[in-house]
Amino acid sequence: MKGWFFKLTASVPLFFLLISPSRPSPQQDSRPQKPLRHEVSVALKLIQVYVTDKDGKSARDLEKTDFVLSDNDQPRIITEFEKHFLFVPETALKETKPAPARDTSSLMNRKFIFLIDFDSNDLEGIAKATKAALHFMDNQVQSGDEIALLSVTFPSGLTLHEYLTSDHQKIRAALGRVLGVPGTGGGWDSFASMGHSLMGMEALDERSTVGLSHQSRTQSLQFTSGLTNLAKAFRYIPGQKNIILFSRGFGVLPLNPKNPARPGEKEFLEMGQELASANSPVFAVDTTAGMARAVSGTQPEPRLEFLSRLTGGKYYKSVDNYAQIAEDIRDSTSNYYVLGYAVASSWDGRFHEIKVDVKRQGYKVYAQRGYFNPLPFAQLSPIEKHLHLLNLALGEKSYAEQRLNFPTTALPFSDDKDLNTILLSEIPARRIRDEIGSKTEFISLIFDENKSIVDSRRVEIDWAAQRGETVCQYSAAALAPGRYDVRVVIRDLETGKGAVGSCAVEIPEKAASSLKLYPPLLLAKGPEVQYLHIAGGKKDQGKEDVLLSGTYPYPAKEFHPLAGELRQGTPSVYAVLRVAGSRRPGGELKFEAWLTPEGPAEKIPLTFELMTTERRDPLDILFLELKTADLPPGTYSLIIRAEAPAAKTDSTTRTALVIR
Repeated sequence: MKGWFFKLTASVPLFFLLISPSRPSPQQDSRPQKPLRHEVSVALKLIQVYVTDKDGKSARDLEKTDFVLSDNDQPRIITEFEKHFLFVPETALKETKPAPARDTSSLMNRKFIFLIDFDSNDLEGIAKATKAALHFMDNQVQSGDEIALLSVTFPSGLTLHEYLTSDHQKIRAALGRVLGVPGTGGGWDSFASMGHSLMGMEALDERSTVGLSHQSRTQSLQFTSGLTNLAKAFRYIPGQKNIILFSRGFGVLPLNPKNPARPGEKEFLEMGQELASANSPVFAVDTTAGMARAVSGTQPEPRLEFLSRLTGGKYYKSVDNYAQIAEDIRDSTSNYYVLGYAVASSWDGRFHEIKVDVKRQGYKVYAQRGYFNPLPFAQLSPIEKHLHLLNLALGEKSYAEQRLNFPTTALPFSDDKDLNTILLSEIPARRIRDEIGSKTEFISLIFDENKSIVDSRRVEIDWAAQRGETVCQYSAAALAPGRYDVRVVIRDLETGKGAVGSCAVEIPEKAASSLKLYPPLLLAKGPEVQYLHIAGGKKDQGKEDVLLSGTYPYPAKEFHPLAGELRQGTPSVYAVLRVAGSRRPGGELKFEAWLTPEGPAEKIPLTFELMTTERRDPLDILFLELKTADLPPGTYSLIIRAEAPAAKTDSTTRTALVIR
């Protein structure tokens, strides 16, 4: 489909998605601002700090009075103070939590980003980097940690292989896939040739590094540009984002931050400042090997060391010491303090330099060196708003300004190669108006298993024109067999506040059996609802839902689709079931239905009644009533099975049912 997003290949090339000049800061108070009123107010700034004692070990006995903090050379009073020592539960120390209105719990959830520099590397270095990353995964990562994997390659730029996820097996699999020949990639031309337009990319700066003539200069600027814009994206994600960078470095000359005159120095310095502002310390692991290692000896790579110091991370001379490096990163990210102080939340985008010291002699402090003031959402560039969208759509947790979730489901209804899947959302229109805003954009995205966008829609919707409590939104897509993740985002055009619906769907291969049941559309009894059909970049609304009723016919005045939860005690849930092959030789079909609860509980047989049957060649469409009055709350799989005894064939389908 030729649509509003471009079609991605196996990985998402962030170099083309992360172009953004503006500077919001997630560590500021992230509560929604009133439109067009950006007054200077007081917000709480949180800084994570790691401290080592005279012996280089983690310092765990410091108190608030031991720290000295300044912001732009102005002393600040530390008002909030926390201690976090995740690996030493027996030393659980008293915490002084911020005011109840401020949520800092996300700081407890560690985040690591593996970044493998393919350009400044060789095959030996990449192999050692992968080995070191896997060792870290096997020995230091905790179950709740979120991990992401990125690489940088010329000319593709910065590429996302796996977004932040707590499914660590995904990261291990992705590490196996990224191994290859350094310096290879598709680049921008391969995407432009597809003829797809990128949402937000209409403002792409033509001065980007793709047009530069010297490859070495291009590669250097491509890395700094990509990582600079990655840092801007990370500002939407609270807490510390620890980047573990595997690289041989960027040159033998040190950088002079007060006079960055040499080519590329200004961009390199800006990259470090952006990472520091995003609370993304860089733990740079030098992958220099072979003869290059013999030549460099014990001298550190100056740019890697500078980047680590600027961002509050650490530099490690040799990847060969991966076990010791993993332990040191564990200590640096597991045992830390949180310092909070009041700042004027000015909407001017300026950079603030932070200095944190400890009064005790011989102690060393690792902390971010600064941050940028935010800009209002309405003033962000189209591309930066796209970054905001990606965090809403892809994050396992709500890192952007999400305020509302709504139920979404997807149902395969045909084996045709054309439209074969219905996407359905149950949108609380009144809550959208009250909590998100009236003037919004509606965005739907379908991702395949490689994180490629295979279908996308965007329309603008004024919810003031939508009457009633609930709107049933639906659309259709053409999907090949496989597993897909569906995201539906509703976002206010002025404030950036958003609501998200999400689900997963499995499109099966065409069945060998002539008999096939498609997943049922569940219905609830109740008043007629308003329908909103999104087709391409257009929307149709009203009481008559042509595509939906043509696929799943039901009495629209008495029933409405159920994408969300069923209230406990509801006497019945209804289902529209599409059956293929039921008229072939084999006699009458026998049906049974049951629920399978989560966990070890046994299946629960369901009493059901076949209310109507309608023939729409080549299908039969059944309207069923399933008795649910006595079911306890829980999450179930609703399973329906049909059998043709004479033909000795059967078919089973399932869908989720949540009772609350």
